[in-house]
Amino acid sequence: MPSVLVSTEIVIGTLLALAVVILTTTYLRRRYIARGLQLTLCGLRQPGTARWRLGLIRFGDNALEWFTLGGVSVRPKRRWARQRLQIEAPVLLTGTESIPLLPDASLVPCTDGDAGFELALQGPAYTALRSWQEAAPPGYNVNVA
Repeated sequence: MPSVLVSTEIVIGTLLALAVVILTTTYLRRRYIARGLQLTLCGLRQPGTARWRLGLIRFGDNALEWFTLGGVSVRPKRRWARQRLQIEAPVLLTGTESIPLLPDASLVPCTDGDAGFELALQGPAYTALRSWQEAAPPGYNVNVA
């Protein structure tokens, strides 16, 4: 009959192995999602809800893509085309609206055609988003008169 000490060692070893697997998976997922593009932490809130969902946004060539913070999926949950995305002026989140993992974040109202949503971004991330939206890669919309 195994002793309590051996059982405890097995449980602790299993938990440590599980923690290593989770951390490694998270690291590799983040690296794969970034693929050399700019990636930053942000909050997403759909209209009519008070709940912020934390995630990662990636500034792609033609679209802004939002990924959930946790999980194993490497596909974006939301995708907004650059030419349809409209970004409004940011408003500082204060009091009960503030997000603990995003201190000093600003609320950025956005629309994608008819659908509206809000992003919570810290100062440098908002600047990057605004710059990304205003700057197009070479050859983008070259047929526009």
